[in-house]
Amino acid sequence: MDITGKRGIHFHLDAVQDIGGFALESGKQGDSIPVLTRATINSDEPEFYKYIEPLSNPLFNKVGVFRNAVYQFLILIHKDLSADLYINDFPVAIEIIFKRDMKMGEAVTQGDIADIRRLRFPNIEIVKTDKVICCFKVGWKFGLFFDLGRELDIDAMELDLGTAYRYLSFQYVYEVLENKTQSEEMIKDGWFPFIEIVGGEYKSLSEAYQNKFHFEERIDKIVGSFDKTRIEKITNRWWKKQIFEDKRGILQAGINAFLRGGNEGYINCINTLLPQVDGIIRLQYLSDTGKSVGVKKLLQHLREKGRIKSGSDSSLLLPSPFLKYLGDVVFAHFNLETGQVDLSRSSVGHGVAKAEAYTKIAALQAILVLDQIYFYI
Repeated sequence: MDITGKRGIHFHLDAVQDIGGFALESGKQGDSIPVLTRATINSDEPEFYKYIEPLSNPLFNKVGVFRNAVYQFLILIHKDLSADLYINDFPVAIEIIFKRDMKMGEAVTQGDIADIRRLRFPNIEIVKTDKVICCFKVGWKFGLFFDLGRELDIDAMELDLGTAYRYLSFQYVYEVLENKTQSEEMIKDGWFPFIEIVGGEYKSLSEAYQNKFHFEERIDKIVGSFDKTRIEKITNRWWKKQIFEDKRGILQAGINAFLRGGNEGYINCINTLLPQVDGIIRLQYLSDTGKSVGVKKLLQHLREKGRIKSGSDSSLLLPSPFLKYLGDVVFAHFNLETGQVDLSRSSVGHGVAKAEAYTKIAALQAILVLDQIYFYI
C-alpha cells in the first residue's frame, strides 16, 4: 500500500477484490440473470445507499479511512486488480458553457453558468480497461457513478458525470420541470427556465409559484431586476453572432422600447421582437440547409442544434422542453371563435392579440426567448 499526494490522499493497492456489478434479480445456480454494471445515481434515490457501501467499504476498510471524513472519492480498479483510491481534494475539472466572457483566474458563480457539459479528472490517468467508481458532493447531496464493465467509454463517463453534477447543481430547475402542475402554470404565464435566469432569478420565480404570498410583488421585483445595465449585458453578447448583428437595428429598436417602459414601450417591444424570433430561426435554418420550411421543422431543427451544442437533451439548454415551450407559447395558434387568443407570434402578427396582453412581463419574456435562441445557434 502506497500513500501519496499533496492534495488529498492517494492510496495505491497491489491487489483488491474484483467487482463485476449488482444482480438485478434473484436466481438459482445456473440461472441467467441481469447484472447492473453501470449507473449514475444521486443521494435522493434509494438505490444510492444500496450501492455506495458495497462499492466503497471494502477499500475504505482496507486502508483505514474514516468514512465520515470523506466528501468525494475516485476508485480505479485496474485490469491486474491493483487499484488506486483518491480521496477528497484530488483535481476535478468541469467543462462549462458560460453566459459571459471569462478571464483566467476569475471566480465563477452559478449565475455565470449556461451549461455544464462534462466532468473529468486532470492528471489522473484512466484507461479503457479500468473499472471506475466515483462519488462527489454538491451542496448537501451526493452523486455516484460506477462503470464495472469490461471496456470503459471514457468520453461517455465524463458526460455522465457532468450530467449528474449539473442535475445536483441546478436541481430546483429540474424539479419544476418534473412537477407537471407547476411547470404548466409557469409556462402558461410565459415563463421558462431561460438560461439568463437559471442560477439567478429562476429559483425565486419558482418559489413564488409554490407559495403565492405577495405573488405579484415578488414577480415585479424579479422583472424589475432587468434594468438597462442587465439588458445591455444580454444584448452585448448577441452582437457577437452574425445573424443577430445583421438584425441589430431592428432588435435594438425593440430593446430601446422596453427600456423606455410604459404601455407604449412594451407594445412596441413585443411587436418588434416577436417577429424577429421567427425570422432568426428561419434565417438560421436557411444558412444551415439552404432551404425554407414550415414552423414545425424550423423548431425541430433549433432543438437539434441545442442538443448538439450541449451534448444532451437534459442539459441546461433544455432543447426538448424549449421546443415545446416555443410551440405552446411563442408560436401558439389562436382561435377567434372560441376567444382563445393568447399573446404569441401568430396573434401579434395577425393583429388580434389583446391590448392587456402587452405587459412588461411579456416584453421581457420576448427578450429572454431571443437570448435562449442565441445560445442554441
